Amino acid sequence: MSNSIRSVMQAIYNLSDEDNYNVCDASDIAEYLKMDKTVVDETIQTLLDAGCLAECMNFHDDGIETYSLSDKAIDMVEAG
Repeated sequence: MSNSIRSVMQAIYNLSDEDNYNVCDASDIAEYLKMDKTVVDETIQTLLDAGCLAECMNFHDDGIETYSLSDKAIDMVEAG
């Protein structure tokens, strides 16, 4: 697993509450990780394509896109 994928998954995990609900968007994740937002956007798309993320809110309905980890991704993060 690449470092950016691992870092973004860990950031979403760390920033989520106990119900795996995340109110952070890609900009918040990039700021948290001190990472370029373009890299975070690309990583999020990779994780969505792999079924590791679910969208909590979407831009068209809520004006912001936020994400939560799938159960599979949570298991990977917790396993290290």
